[in-house]
Amino acid sequence: MKKYTLADLKAMSPERRAQLYQNAIERREKGGKEIIDLMDSSGLPLRSGGMRKDDPVSLKMTEVIWSSEGRKAALEATEKGLPALCGVEPLLTKALGDLYNPYDMGTNRAGVIIGELMTFLGYSPAGQAKCPEGGVAKTAMKWVLRKK
Repeated sequence: MKKYTLADLKAMSPERRAQLYQNAIERREKGGKEIIDLMDSSGLPLRSGGMRKDDPVSLKMTEVIWSSEGRKAALEATEKGLPALCGVEPLLTKALGDLYNPYDMGTNRAGVIIGELMTFLGYSPAGQAKCPEGGVAKTAMKWVLRKK
C-alpha cells in the first residue's frame, strides 16, 4: 500500500480523501491503519458539502451515540432538561476532534442520529432549545418520554 503524506492528502479533493479513507478501513491490517491515523490527525474534511449517512464521520458518530456511554450521556442530559445532544457532544469531540463541527452539517447529522436513538428509547421531540456555551451545536432538540 502506498505511503501517504499530509501533503498528498491536502492535494486531494475531499471526495478522494473519503474514498481513500474507506479503502483504508477495508485494508486496515495491510497498511490501512497508518492512512486512517494520518487522516484522522490531519483534520482535513472528507466531504465538500453536507454529510452522507455512510460518511466515515457519520458512521463514527453513530457508533459513539448508540454506545452504552452515548446512551447514558443522552439520557442524563435529558433528565437535566438539556437537549440529548449536549450530553453526547463531549464524547463526539473526544472521538472525532475537529472532524465534528457545524460547517459540513456535522451537528445536524449528529442531531438526526440522536433523534433515531431517542425515538428508539421511547422518547418524543419536545422542541428546540439552546445548548450551553462551549459546545459545538448551538441548538438541539429536547426530548420527553412518550406516554404509553
